[in-house]
Amino acid sequence: MLNLSRLHLLHELSVLGTISAVADAVHLTRPAVSQQLAQLEEELETVLIERSGRGVQLTPAGRRLVARATDLFQMVEEIEAEVAAANVEVSGEVRMSAFGSLASSVVPLAIKHLFDEHPQLSVLFTELEPSEGLRAAAAKQTDIAIVDDLVNAEALANVLEFLPLCVDHFDAVVSANHKLAGRKSIQLSDLAHERWALNQSAATYHTFLLNACYAGGFTPKVTTSSRNTAVTLEMVRTGGAVAVLPRLALRHAEKDQDFSILPIDPVLNRRVFVALPKGTAKRPAVAAVLDALTLAANEYR
Repeated sequence: MLNLSRLHLLHELSVLGTISAVADAVHLTRPAVSQQLAQLEEELETVLIERSGRGVQLTPAGRRLVARATDLFQMVEEIEAEVAAANVEVSGEVRMSAFGSLASSVVPLAIKHLFDEHPQLSVLFTELEPSEGLRAAAAKQTDIAIVDDLVNAEALANVLEFLPLCVDHFDAVVSANHKLAGRKSIQLSDLAHERWALNQSAATYHTFLLNACYAGGFTPKVTTSSRNTAVTLEMVRTGGAVAVLPRLALRHAEKDQDFSILPIDPVLNRRVFVALPKGTAKRPAVAAVLDALTLAANEYR
């Protein structure tokens, strides 16, 4: 009989790419994962994995098996959702991830709604960049990943479904005494000769803004790179830099008289989605979180 646990490991390998990553995801040792995959090959009397340089890749038979397994695991999710729906009270645990601007705005508000409406529901949150969140959702390391359209998700479309959440605009932020402060809007090229604070570790965000600057005819002079928005804003506050940040991350700065927040013309924005494994949206606990995220996102409009 086909061992579903071993089949799940093969599915994880197709998403994560390495046995080490699978081992980390399922909390097993690398040799244990390799042994389980070898036993799966013995059970099926078929070679599913082959060495490729320092890594591994699935054989054609392995890829066909994973494709069929994707449908199987989706069916299992749907069965579990139907069983869970019989429970009147929403309870259990939901793991959620989101990137910075959503993590500091929509997500906390959504969790507050959940605490009020479903006290028996536990939400575990981790901040992840969109590309990390996609991989985590595909590998079922998280139940819900908030991502954006700056990252390419086409390769995971067969295992994930995507639900639109909101649109996040980008605004320029300068100090209150900056020469551009108080304008109704600016063009990105108005910042061509400024010192920039730009998070270079967020690859898709960084690339998106660089391309926008290139289209405006200049390369930004980046003098500060920080993952922490608070650090970026302090650099702007002192007049040492300008920044272009997601509007959702600027709610508190809007009330701070030390900053001037300037809309950019033409508009820069990104669409935000919720990504989750296919078949899981009907689970009552997951559905409750999705409802809370939609409510919170609408309140931020």
